Amino acid sequence: MPATLGALEFSLLYNPENSSLHCAIIKAKGLKPMDSNGLADPYVKLHLLPGASKSNKLRTKTLRNTRNPTWNETLVYHGITEEDMQRKTLRHAQGLVGGMISVCDEDKFGHNEFIGETRVALKKVKPNQKKNFSICLERVIPVQAASLPLLYC
Repeated sequence: MPATLGALEFSLLYNPENSSLHCAIIKAKGLKPMDSNGLADPYVKLHLLPGASKSNKLRTKTLRNTRNPTWNETLVYHGITEEDMQRKTLRHAQGLVGGMISVCDEDKFGHNEFIGETRVALKKVKPNQKKNFSICLERVIPVQAASLPLLYC
């Protein structure tokens, strides 16, 4: 049985009046240890798909030396239309639209490391209704090789 990568709690709220998508990153628990001390320095990275511009990518602050971080941080996408909500995913998997949520480990020396991810089709989020999620992270959600750029943090 594969080792768990951890779980992430977050909520999404779409406000059509001001065309904003609020992504509240609450906490993670049981993250895979990534550092030699058995802990991690995690942060969460959001990527709204489809779209490769920097405005489609947001991230939380990094929390040091923990496998059970509590961010309580809200990241906001502006200029999101109701049409976007029907066709975007928070990473884009083979026809799936919405967004990708990655949890990464920040390294002061070397490259930041990918811990795990989850994806959410934004059409699941109803206007003005907060939707809560508690999801186990996955290593890489299978897609056709050409569908996604390489994962990096």
